[in-house]
Amino acid sequence: MSDVYQQTIDHPSAWKGADIQDADDWIHHLSKQDLDELDAALRNVRALGLDLPRIGRETFPLPTLSARLALWSEEIERGRGFVLVRGFPAQNYAPDDVEAVFWGIGTYLGLPVTQNPKGELMGHVKDYGRKFGNLDVRGYETNAHLPFHTDGCDLVGLMCLRRAKSGGRSSIVSALALHNEIREHHPEFLPVLYRGFYYIKREAAMTDDPVTAARIPVFGQVDGVVSCRYVRAQIEAANTRTGTTLTDLERAALDCMDRLAADPRFHLDMDLQPGDMQLCNNYTILHSRTHFEDWPEPERRRHMLRLWLSCRQRRPLAAGFPQHNGYGLGQIAEVAFSA
Repeated sequence: MSDVYQQTIDHPSAWKGADIQDADDWIHHLSKQDLDELDAALRNVRALGLDLPRIGRETFPLPTLSARLALWSEEIERGRGFVLVRGFPAQNYAPDDVEAVFWGIGTYLGLPVTQNPKGELMGHVKDYGRKFGNLDVRGYETNAHLPFHTDGCDLVGLMCLRRAKSGGRSSIVSALALHNEIREHHPEFLPVLYRGFYYIKREAAMTDDPVTAARIPVFGQVDGVVSCRYVRAQIEAANTRTGTTLTDLERAALDCMDRLAADPRFHLDMDLQPGDMQLCNNYTILHSRTHFEDWPEPERRRHMLRLWLSCRQRRPLAAGFPQHNGYGLGQIAEVAFSA
């Protein structure tokens, strides 16, 4: 058995929710000076008439907040793996202005990547009345419970515009804490998870080439750095589409991942308020959302903004553990960033 299976991951990103749920050092509050800088930066891009892809750090200047953003970036990429930023008064701005502010903040954290076949760079997470589970439906287009999973980027950002009438709680869990627990109590699953699984290719699900050519590992390790990628729905869809089945050991390994992620000892719940920004390392954090009930009035319905970002300094990844580059290959946006 490989040495990596024998070693406990001793790193701030291997946290347990129960240990930090009562802490507040992962919550960062925007000051009045921060808000004034964001407002001034927004007015600057509006005066220049810039759309999102043309907004960069030079045109969205944050003279002092930029230093805090650099610290948050360090925490996301090489520390605990996430931050929650609170205090932006989203209700005081038009929705497209909130998008511009969220995008502008994102330019200090990474490079945006496309989120779907349409090439969209700003995701709108809300219920479009679609049914979760259909091959052509993305979970964020529904009001369904979304099991713990990763997205197709280095850093995923979520900003709350409006909350649901009830439900829709966001949860995150450290994939590395799950790795430690599996290593200690179910080491027989680690070789299966490192070997990985075939995934459905969403853009080709109904073609003659519907699944990935190679297995995609759940865990990969290089130079002591462990990363995770996990979307069970796409694994199951690949089996359904090709008429194949998982082995008993494979299914047990995936069930173990899901069971541990759902365990209150491990995950951390967040009730995002309007203006809250949740920013997570997509290689160390799995995220989930509970089912929600919406308001009948369209203007009150739950609405989250989503950014997928590639970090400027890419995470070292093991051979056979593909890099996240958004939807498809080479989808990092050509935008007006300064170096």
